[in-house]
Amino acid sequence: MSITRWDPFGELTNLRNQMNRFFDHTFKKGLYPGAEAFGPRIDLYQTDQEVVATAELPGIESKDDIEVALTPDTLSLRGELKRTLDLNDENFYHSERYYGSFNRTLPLPAEVKPEGSTAAYQNGLLEIRMPKTEKGIKKTYRIPIQ
Repeated sequence: MSITRWDPFGELTNLRNQMNRFFDHTFKKGLYPGAEAFGPRIDLYQTDQEVVATAELPGIESKDDIEVALTPDTLSLRGELKRTLDLNDENFYHSERYYGSFNRTLPLPAEVKPEGSTAAYQNGLLEIRMPKTEKGIKKTYRIPIQ
């Protein structure tokens, strides 16, 4: 038996991970143990004039199956990914793809104008362009060095 140093922070990390697993399994309705809730993967970045979000939504056949809601400081995506085959769950041997409804809300890095925003869906990618408000645009002042 070897002697190891006790790490109290390691114990806290272990406890936090166990609590996260407990709440994930308890409150995610309709999921089997070990399953994750489906949510689109999203890239979010900003330029000088706008905030841009790109979401992966493979398998969504129509833009009508996606709902985008925007406030000056949050972006919400909601939709449903439908199974294309009409089979019972008993007939599946192995299934890893996500099906069902999803809902994802992200905080934005700057204040945006919801009324001037645009969204385009093509080839399984949803791109949302949100212009920044005057308050959201950071102004840089150049200071001369003497």
